[in-house]
Amino acid sequence: MTFRDTQNMFNRITKSEKNQDNRQKFVGRVIEIAFVTQAIIIGIKGNLDVHSGKPALDVIQGMIVQGIELIVKTHRTRKSVEKGDRIKKDRIAQNPDD
Repeated sequence: MTFRDTQNMFNRITKSEKNQDNRQKFVGRVIEIAFVTQAIIIGIKGNLDVHSGKPALDVIQGMIVQGIELIVKTHRTRKSVEKGDRIKKDRIAQNPDD
């Protein structure tokens, strides 16, 4: 294997890592947008419920519960993504030729 072959192989690995990083960033952004959208929907639904005549205290309690659920979902998703990233990095470290 010549120096040029090694250099080409390194460039291919670097490009694939960059593509994977870009994909991961894109997926992360999509997840962030989804959670923000859910938070906005919770707020809009709460406002509509109050305007339709439901008691404000009941609506506020419901919104708090939905907000806590969203926080828990966000935390779980972040943990699972971080765990997946660690597993992928471990696999790459164990099999650098793949």
